[in-house]
Amino acid sequence: MNFAAGMLFGILPGAAIMNVGCVVGSMANFFIGRYVAREWARKRLQESPTLSALEAALQKRAVFIITLARLSPVFPFAMVGYALGASAVTMRDFAVGTAVGLFPGCILYSWIGVSMKDMSSKEGGGAGSWISIMISVASTIAISIYAKRVYDDAVKDSSRTAVNKRV
Repeated sequence: MNFAAGMLFGILPGAAIMNVGCVVGSMANFFIGRYVAREWARKRLQESPTLSALEAALQKRAVFIITLARLSPVFPFAMVGYALGASAVTMRDFAVGTAVGLFPGCILYSWIGVSMKDMSSKEGGGAGSWISIMISVASTIAISIYAKRVYDDAVKDSSRTAVNKRV
């Protein structure tokens, strides 16, 4: 579906349409986490030092942490929505962080879709289409690695802060 948006609508319109759909789907996950599974998830947050550290990091920089989580496909899409719905994150922060964090990936997937469309044309798209796809894949990997490192650092920092407060 992501590639199809690029094929059908072009890079930016396809990315925008895809982003809206992803944010709407994420909001459904957020509401399930907030109103259906909140008590169960709250207990898990309190039992886990890592999840408690994440909760502390979210209280300091919610939009930033959500944006990082959404930038990286390493984090399971639906689970992020459920977990953040169970947290103290506001709906606004969740929506903004999700929209901002998903948009670069939407652009990359639309770009791949446009490149695939070019490759399937009579002209075959040439080497430029293949290079575009390879750049897109490499960019996705690089962004994922960077986002995961920054996310891990933010959680570690919050964990250290929580430990220092207990001492």
